[in-house]
Amino acid sequence: MNHRTARGFRCALLALLCAAGLMAGAAGQAWAQLPSNLGVGTNPQGSLFYSLGSAVAKVLSAHLPVQARVQPYAGTSVILPLIDAGELALGVNNTNDSRMAYRGLKPFLPSPKPRLVSVLLHIGVGIMVPARSDIHTVKDLKGKRLSGDFKAQLAVWYNSTSILASEGMTWDDVQVVPTANVVTGAKLMMEGRVDATLFALGAAQVREADASIPGGVRFLPINDSPEGVRRMQESMPGTYPLVMKKGSSPGILADTPVEAYDVFVITGAGMNDEAVATIVKALHAAEQEIQESFRPLQSFSRAKMVKDNATIPYHPGAIKAYKELGLWNPAMDAVQARLLSEATR
Repeated sequence: MNHRTARGFRCALLALLCAAGLMAGAAGQAWAQLPSNLGVGTNPQGSLFYSLGSAVAKVLSAHLPVQARVQPYAGTSVILPLIDAGELALGVNNTNDSRMAYRGLKPFLPSPKPRLVSVLLHIGVGIMVPARSDIHTVKDLKGKRLSGDFKAQLAVWYNSTSILASEGMTWDDVQVVPTANVVTGAKLMMEGRVDATLFALGAAQVREADASIPGGVRFLPINDSPEGVRRMQESMPGTYPLVMKKGSSPGILADTPVEAYDVFVITGAGMNDEAVATIVKALHAAEQEIQESFRPLQSFSRAKMVKDNATIPYHPGAIKAYKELGLWNPAMDAVQARLLSEATR
């Protein structure tokens, strides 16, 4: 190697080391903004949202220099005020609860500060019954004992209400058994104290009920006719029908239309922009890892982390990351502006 070549090599190596140092410094600055305790708020242990939150926490812990931990609460209606107050870093929440709390719609506490980090997945929910039950349609629930009330988990009340609405029914058509949350509802059904209860497909508690109840469990089909879907969406905006294939989940004994909606990873408006951008990029980079972590998360997609049917605004740090990742377009600026104008005052 001659003198000129050696000098050129040293210059190139120095430039490479400087660039690496700058990158490490930038990463260090971003990581320094992360909270030391990255709590991920979820529904109770045994629920689908708990499993989702556990998967998210595991992925973030593997890709960030801080430990993320799942923190279960009684329900999403408890998580939202904590996010709003900045007492919880992250939460797993559904599109409807987020929408209503953000706009201050009763019975939710007004919570104008939750912000969207990422669309995590869409999930299917339905009303399940013992497989040997003589209840085969939502209409057959008339006069039957159905878990209801759900004061700690209002999303479930709206899910059940909208499924009943798809058949033109209300809670007056059933015997309401007051229930705190979905886990309690499943336990009541296993004990024979209710005839039916709502749950998310694929959740651990559904598998437990399927194994515990003689003959297993079965999900009821929603009315997915155009009129049935219209009634369902009027009752709970953001829902849509999803046909689950036979055997795709415990309780799906035939091809069955169920109710679907989106689930978010959310944070508070006060979370540092760089911290949120770092979290977004970690989730984006871990697409395959997330999909393989838990069966329902197979529907997680980088391309769908940003959706124009969002019901709360994205966090500025998330927007920064999505612009860098090429997932944010000018149309989303209009969506964001509209959503920011709809916050409760």
